Amino acid sequence: MRDAVDRFDGLAETYEMHRPGYPAKTFQALLSDLRCPARMAVDVGAGPGNSTASLRQAIGPGWSIIAIEPGRDMRRVLSRRFSAAPDVHVADATAEEMRLPSGVAALVVACTAFHWFDAPGFYTEAKRVLAPGGVLAVIRNRRKPLPVLQAFDRYIEEHSAETNDLAQREVRKEPVVRDLAQVPGFMTARSCTYPWSSQLTPNRLIDLYLTRSTLWGVVRRIGLSRVMADLQTICVEQGLEEIPMVIEWETTAKWARRRSE
Repeated sequence: MRDAVDRFDGLAETYEMHRPGYPAKTFQALLSDLRCPARMAVDVGAGPGNSTASLRQAIGPGWSIIAIEPGRDMRRVLSRRFSAAPDVHVADATAEEMRLPSGVAALVVACTAFHWFDAPGFYTEAKRVLAPGGVLAVIRNRRKPLPVLQAFDRYIEEHSAETNDLAQREVRKEPVVRDLAQVPGFMTARSCTYPWSSQLTPNRLIDLYLTRSTLWGVVRRIGLSRVMADLQTICVEQGLEEIPMVIEWETTAKWARRRSE
């Protein structure tokens, strides 16, 4: 996970402002599957805290949250965001080495961050940190296809030096339930998907895309002003005016409960 942190330097404020959070019922479904008395949740790869804020709101009082983030820029915004929240503690650590006592957590979540982890290392560390009966969850927001989103993705593929197949990259962003079910020390995995929607103007949609590391790879190659102009041109070609459009989302949670020993 440490190898990827520099990709987000300088993006923390943009990420905090334009990335969405997660529906409360996503986390509440995990709570209903807990079988341990611990009341500590660990948000791994917390970024600037969008997932942490959603988690905190969903689980309510009586819990403490460890927000783990190895990126200095992201951690700076994360720490500032929760500076007045005594129940949220920010940690400079990784998914593979959380630096927490064994068996301390009831819940370990990774929200749209799993693809940056070494999966076996993350699973092993999550098992160590979780109390028996605790839950490990991988959560992800996914946009449903729209012509303008598909055009943006084609633009990234055409100009990126890193990837020419975003669809394949998307597949790697979360485990399949079968793989999660086979992690040693965990019980049968489950999955739920929660649909929701948001409204964005074309300019706000561009702002959202500018939180993607793949697009910033293009920005570093050809410059921010050109990328902004090109994306605005795509919006015009799609016939989009400066009025809100509906973006349909799905939030998927895949989780498994740690076996009692």
